[in-house]
Amino acid sequence: MHQRSFPTLTLLAIGLLASAAGSGCPMQGPPTNMVRDPIPAMPATGVRNLAPRWQKTNLSYFIATFSTRLSQDRQVQLIADAFARWSAVTPLNFTRVTERAQADLAVGFGTAQHCELYPAGLNVCPMQAFESTTIGHAYFPNGQFAGLCHMNEAFNFSDERLLFSTLVHELGHNLGLEHLPNTDAVMFANDNGQTGTLTQADISAVQALYGSRDGTVMAQPRSAPPTSDTSASRTAPTTMLPDADGDGLDDATEQYVLGTNPNSTDSDADGVADGVEAVAGLDPNDADTDGDGVSDGVEFDGTGNAFRPDFATPGNVSGLVGNYAGADNKGAAINFEVAADGTITGTISLSVLGFSENLSLIGAVNSTGTIEMVSYDYYFEFEGLIVGTTVTNGQLSTDTGEAGTWTATKS
Repeated sequence: MHQRSFPTLTLLAIGLLASAAGSGCPMQGPPTNMVRDPIPAMPATGVRNLAPRWQKTNLSYFIATFSTRLSQDRQVQLIADAFARWSAVTPLNFTRVTERAQADLAVGFGTAQHCELYPAGLNVCPMQAFESTTIGHAYFPNGQFAGLCHMNEAFNFSDERLLFSTLVHELGHNLGLEHLPNTDAVMFANDNGQTGTLTQADISAVQALYGSRDGTVMAQPRSAPPTSDTSASRTAPTTMLPDADGDGLDDATEQYVLGTNPNSTDSDADGVADGVEAVAGLDPNDADTDGDGVSDGVEFDGTGNAFRPDFATPGNVSGLVGNYAGADNKGAAINFEVAADGTITGTISLSVLGFSENLSLIGAVNSTGTIEMVSYDYYFEFEGLIVGTTVTNGQLSTDTGEAGTWTATKS
């Protein structure tokens, strides 16, 4: 669940209305007392929330299909208003596009597999028909189905309150929000008659991921991994919910939240079961969580540290000890210190989701001068080689598929 960003993200402020009256959103219709979606009301016991989030402020969405219960123009407005609820309290901006290939998110209505929602190139639609009590479902910002929002057309969406409040709820999942215990919250698991107005609990939850639009609240950084993986749990969770592969993670959490394969005990084939990785804090979708070229299975149950880049035989690094300063090709400042045992700590200074931040770097160097570093807040991987007093051939990559270069000099 590595979340990586790139140092060119900017905040575009736009005026968006947050109140129901201001946006013209519906208020009528009784509660259904139905579950919103298949995601468990409470997160799976023991599973660490690695806070998946989008890595840019400007997101696009595509409306794949419409409900037959309401005019298309009205649905377009309600969907735009649902996005606006989240945009009003975060730096995120949402723009409708007319082609699926251009969209980060896709919204559609249907009752069965609803293949048109899924990215081009998939041979089989992975979704089964809705359960009769499920109003919709949506994927977190993980895996190949990130950003999909599917509404169950079997429900009477001429009830605009039900339609709008469920749209706001499911889009909250698309942004990375889990269910909240507050019964009046938009992100409460059941339809309790909510109107789609965000409560303070909803606002606090989404701002923990993205910060606030007015800049008064910053996104919460991810907790640093342990210095050693020996203390990490190796016990899979347990669940009373359907669990097809028996890895301790219920099928809905795997499919919608983690983005893992609910029919495979080891989605990334690294030798560590999905349930164990999710509890320990490793990435069940990445065979090499720390990006050091050695699989989690080898490090977690053998030599090395699965959470931090390291070298099995670092050798004599005494000539490399010291402080280094430099920058990447986008102008982000990089500073780090090499300790006597070859471990590295440092920072990269950049703009993340419209906020200037100093993100922590951790890593290691060996006697040949080979450097490996990562940032766990918004996941970068850095590689480089110290020649004399200068880092040469520095390369960085991100989970968003972007790449760059960097240099540094010993001071």
